[in-house]
Amino acid sequence: MRKRQEYIWCLIALPDGNKEWYCLSKVLRRALFIEKKNNQFWKQTMIGNYITVARSKYIKGRARLTVGRIEKIRIRKNGAADWHWSRNQFITAEHLLNLKDSYNYLRHDYCWYNRLAIKMALIYWHNKLLQIKLNSIRYAVKKKRLKLERTLKNGRKDFS
Repeated sequence: MRKRQEYIWCLIALPDGNKEWYCLSKVLRRALFIEKKNNQFWKQTMIGNYITVARSKYIKGRARLTVGRIEKIRIRKNGAADWHWSRNQFITAEHLLNLKDSYNYLRHDYCWYNRLAIKMALIYWHNKLLQIKLNSIRYAVKKKRLKLERTLKNGRKDFS
């Protein structure tokens, strides 16, 4: 008996603030099912990565593209009936810190308007990622400053 095909769906956060479900491409799906056999945390390895997705119907093999961030992953029995499919290219958050290299990888052989859309999306995600890192550093500095102030305050009481 033939096993019914399964599809991997990802909730994708888009640069415009919306979130939509996308079905992963056949190539990525195959690779992730292999990963699933060897790694029980396979979903966590993909969540937070950035992937190229279609934003319109395909006409003559072309669609408008952008880059979104993977938020959730689910396995379903059906694939997308419309244009909600991913492309094969994705990058990690760590890779996105090198904006030029990320763009060179994701721009692939797309037409000029998709390259521009991918570049704009990557700049958005890159800046958002830097903002998160900056906020983390600010929080750590604030925490250390408060600890130091408490130590100094308690130290002054000892000398009074």
